[in-house]
Amino acid sequence: MSTPLEQAQAILGEHYRNYVIIAQPEECQHTFEFVCSDSFATTGLLMESMKYHDAWMNTFQPIEDDFEWLDEEEEEDVDEDSYGEDFL
Repeated sequence: MSTPLEQAQAILGEHYRNYVIIAQPEECQHTFEFVCSDSFATTGLLMESMKYHDAWMNTFQPIEDDFEWLDEEEEEDVDEDSYGEDFL
């Protein structure tokens, strides 16, 4: 008898050229199972899916909560002599 992950892999393998499956078992919430059709294609699929996911998640951020750049003031150069002998 095959596992649900193996069944999903078999179905995807019949219909798709490349696929990535990442699944989190219910009983082990701090682990994941990973299956892919092609290691090289996996890199591209994951990178492009992250771009898609980031763009999709950003649609939930209200426009008024947009980030703003903060300029940090540059620190003045300090001479070694100003620290005294304790720091030399």
